[in-house]
Amino acid sequence: MTVGGTDGAGSGAERTASARPARLLVNVADLRRRLGQRRVEPIEVVLPRQTVVASSTTDGPVVGEVTVESIERGVSVHGHVRFGWEGECRRCLELTGGELEVEIDEIFQVGAPDDSDLLPLDGDQIDLVPLVREAVVLSLPLAPLCRQDCPGPDPDRYPARTEIDLAEEPASAGGDDEPPRDPRWAALDELRLGDN
Repeated sequence: MTVGGTDGAGSGAERTASARPARLLVNVADLRRRLGQRRVEPIEVVLPRQTVVASSTTDGPVVGEVTVESIERGVSVHGHVRFGWEGECRRCLELTGGELEVEIDEIFQVGAPDDSDLLPLDGDQIDLVPLVREAVVLSLPLAPLCRQDCPGPDPDRYPARTEIDLAEEPASAGGDDEPPRDPRWAALDELRLGDN
């Protein structure tokens, strides 16, 4: 099942379709006729860029496959998806990224309570996009590293400042001991309190 377009030379109708919120609708009516019946569904969907703290998804599609299986009062969905990500390394601040694979394991159930981990099954179709989006967002690295032994910033690009460097910096305009005054307080300098 493919949703969204990645071809920049698509027709106007395709561009309009990709601008709408992505949906991965799976018809489960035939599965629910017999308990234990299952079907493998391929997944390919282009999501809007998802971002958490220091990393985000790339513009490529999220791909994978899930097995949808009929269970009592609903269906289970189990599988995996892969997607590209990018972000700044927390040590050297260089752009890094890669590909992540994450599992999906959810249950859609008729009459699922609002306070449970089960997803509601209403009708004969389920939309897999919310599952995919949640799995992607929760697996994005919060503090990425370009490699496990990253030594930090490149000293040639980000030289360390020594005490000698700091001593050679020009003094501030307000003198050595006093920081420059905020001009918004200048009106108070003209006040004379207690002078009659």
